[in-house]
Amino acid sequence: MRNAALSAVKLTKVYRGRKRRIVALNKVNFCVKSGEIFGVLGPNGAGKTTLSLIVSGLLEPTDGTVYVMGEDVRKLRRRVCEKYVSLYLSGYMGLMRAFLRMPALKYLMVAGAMHWVRGDLRSKAEEALKLVGLWEWRDEWPARFSSGMQVKLMLAELLMYDKPILVLDEPTVHLDPASCKDIWDVLRRLAREEGKTILLTTQNMEEAEYLCDRVMLLNAGRIIAIASPEELREAFTKVERISVMVEGGSAEAFAKQLRELLGVLSVNVKGNAVTVQAEKGAVRPAEIVELAAKAGCELRSLSYEKPTLSEVFRMLIRGGGA
Repeated sequence: MRNAALSAVKLTKVYRGRKRRIVALNKVNFCVKSGEIFGVLGPNGAGKTTLSLIVSGLLEPTDGTVYVMGEDVRKLRRRVCEKYVSLYLSGYMGLMRAFLRMPALKYLMVAGAMHWVRGDLRSKAEEALKLVGLWEWRDEWPARFSSGMQVKLMLAELLMYDKPILVLDEPTVHLDPASCKDIWDVLRRLAREEGKTILLTTQNMEEAEYLCDRVMLLNAGRIIAIASPEELREAFTKVERISVMVEGGSAEAFAKQLRELLGVLSVNVKGNAVTVQAEKGAVRPAEIVELAAKAGCELRSLSYEKPTLSEVFRMLIRGGGA
């Protein structure tokens, strides 16, 4: 694929246990474009962290390979991180644990020096802190930071290395919703404004919907789908939820008429709110308006709701693939 920052070709990883082989990745193929946020979703044991380590050159594939900026990770090995990739592993704070009691700005300068970052370290550290929204905390110790702020500081450290690709293994796990949103906004800015390519592994479906241009769903080392979150929701929508709010007339009479429509699976009434579960495309808005009028009801609102990415994912896992 032209303009691919990452491309996997029949990527396979097998771990050999005492009594059996464990296939962590099974002939995985995908491409990630430059500047794209590419999500890798899956349950525990799906192969997400294994993929992150292989892409970063820290783990050798059993078969197949990954090309990073056109170069084979089997040849580059650990030089992948020297040339192209900055890696974040969930729960691993790296150097920060040893330097929690020094100002954040100084910490980044020390980390940059230890990783042979070239150029003006102070300027690079200042720019990184501003990008992740920690500039006003530059003189505070990371030991006093919240978990979300520490993750931001780790992102700032990755930016110091100025690599074109960020590989982030569940960066927001265990963070509160507000901290998650802060991190998501930083990552969006890095992709959209700084042109970073981001490979993001996560189990947080809301995170994937908010951030990712495309997602790859993994289960037991196999790909079960690759598409944008919206495309997945659209392609695998078999049932849609229709929410109707009426006023006046009889909501029960309206509901009774809806139940008689072909393709309607269920109708629930709560006060003036009527919720319909129906096969996709079975009930047209014009029909709902007509039936409401027949029941003497005035339509106040009408909305068709697609399933969430989480619902699609559960459906695909149960079905084993698309």
